[in-house]
Amino acid sequence: MSVRSPQLVALAEAALDLVVPQECAGCAQPGRVWCRQCASACATPPTQVAEGIRLWAACEHAGPAGRGVVAFKDAGVRRMAGPLATLLAGAVGTALGDAGTSGGVPVWLVPIPTRRSAVRARGSDHMSVLAGRAARVLRRAGVAANRCPGLVHVRASSDQVGLTRNQRIANVQGSLRALELPPGVVVIVDDVTTTGATVREAIRAMTRAGRPVACAAAVTWSPGARRRASGTHWD
Repeated sequence: MSVRSPQLVALAEAALDLVVPQECAGCAQPGRVWCRQCASACATPPTQVAEGIRLWAACEHAGPAGRGVVAFKDAGVRRMAGPLATLLAGAVGTALGDAGTSGGVPVWLVPIPTRRSAVRARGSDHMSVLAGRAARVLRRAGVAANRCPGLVHVRASSDQVGLTRNQRIANVQGSLRALELPPGVVVIVDDVTTTGATVREAIRAMTRAGRPVACAAAVTWSPGARRRASGTHWD
């Protein structure tokens, strides 16, 4: 049985870029699917993006990372999973440090569940993929992280795009239920956060099940949308 190292995967993807013309998901320039310029632009410290909860995001959505998320999630650019997972892992690492978690304890990355209709339309559960890849990145850094599908939808909710803060809260309120999890630290992970309503609902569901959430992390955040939705409030 062969084992694919990250270095071999990177070399294989670079070779594929030479054989099959690509364009960067972040800037649309010809070349690699994630160019060095976009990777460098996203190599910034994660930002805490909510008050009252430990929610950290790697990058602003209005930039290469946000375009990369859209390409991966909606356009089927599967090779963006690696770069996005690296960004997510960085946000998780910062969030864990801020939460003061001790090393060596199992860390469970619990993705916000994707609606079944979206999974059918896209052909995969993109958040499950990102959580798994991010856990792999964290394990290489010495964090005992694994993906754990610890949340399920118990009622339908609408797409959050275009909703105000109060509409978002009402839309997701009571929509999630926590599943039984092994002992360890729980981290909620998502692709994009705007008002933090979905993450707060996940924390509510986990807390109700007796599993406190240490922190949460997202790949990108939309500060402009958040301000439009909530005036001067964070969430």
